[in-house]
Amino acid sequence: MTPSAGPERVLFPLPPAMWDSWEMRRARAESPGAVIALARRSYGLRQDELGTMAGFSQSAISRLESGGNLAFDTRVLRIFQSLLGIPAPVLGIADPEVEPGPLEAPGHGLDTDVLLMLCAPGAVSRAPVDADLVHQLLVARRVVNDLDDWIACGELLATVRRLYELVDGLRSPAGGVWREHVLNVAALYAEFCAWLHLETGDLAGASSWTTRALQQAQAVDDRDLVAYAYRRMSQLAQIEGDDERALGLARAATRESGVGPQTHAMALQQEARSYARLGDEQRCLATLDKAYTLVEGVPQGRSEEYRLASWFSVQHVDMERAACCVELGRLTEALELHRTGLPHWSPNCRWALGVHFGKVALAHARLGDFDQAAAAGAQALALANGTGCQLIITELRRLRRWAHTPAIVGIVDALGPPE
Repeated sequence: MTPSAGPERVLFPLPPAMWDSWEMRRARAESPGAVIALARRSYGLRQDELGTMAGFSQSAISRLESGGNLAFDTRVLRIFQSLLGIPAPVLGIADPEVEPGPLEAPGHGLDTDVLLMLCAPGAVSRAPVDADLVHQLLVARRVVNDLDDWIACGELLATVRRLYELVDGLRSPAGGVWREHVLNVAALYAEFCAWLHLETGDLAGASSWTTRALQQAQAVDDRDLVAYAYRRMSQLAQIEGDDERALGLARAATRESGVGPQTHAMALQQEARSYARLGDEQRCLATLDKAYTLVEGVPQGRSEEYRLASWFSVQHVDMERAACCVELGRLTEALELHRTGLPHWSPNCRWALGVHFGKVALAHARLGDFDQAAAAGAQALALANGTGCQLIITELRRLRRWAHTPAIVGIVDALGPPE
């Protein structure tokens, strides 16, 4: 079979970190075809669409991805290497400069015996609450946080709620200072329950759990988590269209004293977002500059235990600037910021990647470039389907005003009927 060149379609480069992600390393262990399949899905392409672009039939793509002979034809692999931006070593057609480590799921120091013990009937009332148990509960909090990138949020929610109930149930048997520590951990689980409800589109559930997290954080005087909860409340108000209230809550978050630089920067980011939606360009950009200054030079590290906002970096501020530029109508600047920033986005935060692709689609649509809008929208839709995150769908619904445009109609139809 002699492949022929298909029509050109511009795709945003996938984040470089994706090629060494656990999911990609698992695909590499299967076959080059599995790597191509994962890259195709990351772009939101169907097999027939990829085939058209590469000059192959849909059935040929299916055989390729299932590990047939085509998956080991170097000439064929180089076509998909170029088309999808896959590094040659990942496809096994060049010697890798650095051999990847052993295939394993994201690691952690969780003692599963501890959680099994807690899940036993009546175990909570007998559990010895000490430093080791609190440590294990914080490690478990980080593990479920990581799982949000790999398991659909709706499927994860029941597990996290059960963990919250376990932690909250430890307050009575805990004594002295440990009761305060347990309440603090419970507040962190309540905050995550709020986030998962928000991801699934349940705003009432998100509001209820955020209020619970705020109350528990205030009870133990965890100022970082108090600021974080106000920031979440601002986000909820914004989704409901109350931009003035969103701004007030964001300001409440930024006024909290004694918080870490990353938490403070996240609050400023939310405040800037509110200014952008209200059309206050000067305050928006100045507030983002403050956030950037706060986290610039803050070392990035990964702890066994969950640490609130520890992942926040200048990259997040840069991408928020791109999002705000979309709101402010600075569309060319927004697309340039996305073009330079998206390739460096962590593949372990797929819901946010989907939201950003939705913003890219909106910017292209406003500029009248509907083919590029459709390409970015398809990538966002694929990430929405993979994560179950309704925030991506909310972003894509902004394309409905172009529902009768041929290039956009497929994206809009996939969103279902208007709410």
